[in-house]
Amino acid sequence: MMESSWWQRGLESAIYETNAVGERIGLARLAILERLVSPASADKDTEDALFGALDTLRALEWERLSSPTGQLEMLAG
Repeated sequence: MMESSWWQRGLESAIYETNAVGERIGLARLAILERLVSPASADKDTEDALFGALDTLRALEWERLSSPTGQLEMLAG
């Protein structure tokens, strides 16, 4: 069996790392949303900070998916 080339191994590694980043972004988003719906988040400043954090996560995810590696990840499924 022929050994995969260095670029295939690199691509697989990048896709795996990108998936891990995506999972972490998703977990962070869930934690923020849970905090937003909890009764303890009635403070307006806290809510503003949490919405700001969601915006930051959205920007990070957009940047990640806009990169060539992110586009390959979407194609790879």
